[in-house]
Amino acid sequence: MRLRIIIRIAIIASVASLCTGLGVYSFFKLTAVAELKDFNLYTLVPQNTVAILETDRMAELVEDINQLSCSKDNHFLYASELFVYLKNYLHTLIEDAPHGLSKQMNKMLISFHEPDTPMNQVLYCNLGSGDHELVESFIQKYCSSLFPSKFFDYKGEEISVYPMSDGQYLVAYLTQEFMAISFKKELIEQVIDTRLSKKCLMDMPSFEAVHDEEDTDVEATVYVRIEEVGMGKNTDGIHSHTYLGNWAEFDVKLDKDAIYCSGISHGSDITNTFINTLLRQEPVEGFPGNKLPASTFFYDCWAVSDIEDMFNFTAKQEYAKSTYSDYIKARDEEGLGFLKSYAGDRVITCLFQSKDTVERRPCAVMTIPLKEAKQAESHLQSLLQNTPKEVGAPPVPEVHPDYQSYLKSRGYQYYILPRNTLLTQLTGITESALYTYLCVYKGYLLMAPDVSSLIAYIDAMDNNEVLDKIPMYEESTGSLSPIYNFVMMADMGEMLNQPETYVRLIPNFFFRQAKFFQHFILSVQFTCVEGVVCPNLVFLYKGEPI
Repeated sequence: MRLRIIIRIAIIASVASLCTGLGVYSFFKLTAVAELKDFNLYTLVPQNTVAILETDRMAELVEDINQLSCSKDNHFLYASELFVYLKNYLHTLIEDAPHGLSKQMNKMLISFHEPDTPMNQVLYCNLGSGDHELVESFIQKYCSSLFPSKFFDYKGEEISVYPMSDGQYLVAYLTQEFMAISFKKELIEQVIDTRLSKKCLMDMPSFEAVHDEEDTDVEATVYVRIEEVGMGKNTDGIHSHTYLGNWAEFDVKLDKDAIYCSGISHGSDITNTFINTLLRQEPVEGFPGNKLPASTFFYDCWAVSDIEDMFNFTAKQEYAKSTYSDYIKARDEEGLGFLKSYAGDRVITCLFQSKDTVERRPCAVMTIPLKEAKQAESHLQSLLQNTPKEVGAPPVPEVHPDYQSYLKSRGYQYYILPRNTLLTQLTGITESALYTYLCVYKGYLLMAPDVSSLIAYIDAMDNNEVLDKIPMYEESTGSLSPIYNFVMMADMGEMLNQPETYVRLIPNFFFRQAKFFQHFILSVQFTCVEGVVCPNLVFLYKGEPI
């Protein structure tokens, strides 16, 4: 699902920039160590990792986090049980070794793994002279006295399992050179397998292409795998995971009221990927604020100069095929043919609140500029007149007479497309009946899952109640490029309170951390330049409500 891919990037970036310092700082303030040659922590990172946080300036990162307005307002992100646990149990290590962060201990990696749970991370750091004994002594000091620590031999390497007083188990792989810790024993076993096999994440060309070993002036760098994990069969016919796609690199910078993550990613030799699809589109210019109602809390805008290629990508998504049939497939092909002939250079989708207080769910409208509006509407009418009826189709919902008279009084006409998945593919919004309502409005094609959304959108546009007059909107686009291939904005406070129809647009992670994310506006942008995709993420803090 393309929106979940985008949001996943936002998740990792926010976890990296906020959670690490809040939960791990105390643990890393261990001791001064001798200046030894650093162990290459990447030789421990498994190839199935979905994201990596890297920093060699933990102290600066934590200080900048403490200066964020959200931190001063006591809004913290506790996205990892491991980080929270370390904060609760290991902060007093500062008193045992108050010499501050060494060069080795400032260098840290965190790997994120599927499935998406707060416990599926591994933390890695270098150890200097005497640190191995210090860490073991400290963990023993704070582990539970009710159960003894256990030590397992795994392929000749020792895994330590420490029971803690709250019932959790801390799993550690300690040597004189490095430390890897997790709550999951199987993840530590994967770390050992990686070290012994000498097949680590750095050996993957897609990761090596984006990994930057140069020292940059940023607090942290985040690497995120863009594409999903696929399934295949090995030579013995046994199913195995294949880790496809490409990686994106993000430099994380913190400001008082915002978190900025600027990145870079390259296309891959896999045809239908999100990145490759964007690379094949001509960029668009300007933000769509004047085409969005003032109450918009979510929008995205795609460049679609090659709309067929865009549909080739979205058609892969399983959510679009839940009720697929030959009839619906034929309607999709007809609709795509229509859009190829008349659609302009972009597709805009928005979720917004209706003035009608009776409506219990938000309005949803997709807006597409038309090349020849009159000719397009005539073609649409002809297409609908010649479309065969679907046998056994669910009934078309009745349209309230007031809606019909509203449009008629303004000289507009609405159309009902037979069941199709075009709207679902481009918006991610699934309606069980799959009927789509259309209206040609001032040179644009409006598509919506219901007539009430069309009415609310047209009313907002006719009254010039648009988003680009809202200061927060202007601020959210201020750090983005005016030329891009994709842009998305979401007021997370609104998104997290939407009905079940739209829940699938946001991963469960955001709901688990709703108390934190509700205070932010998230902006995501992808700009393509000479075969390279530059993604940018901005978390803009809204502040405390007045």
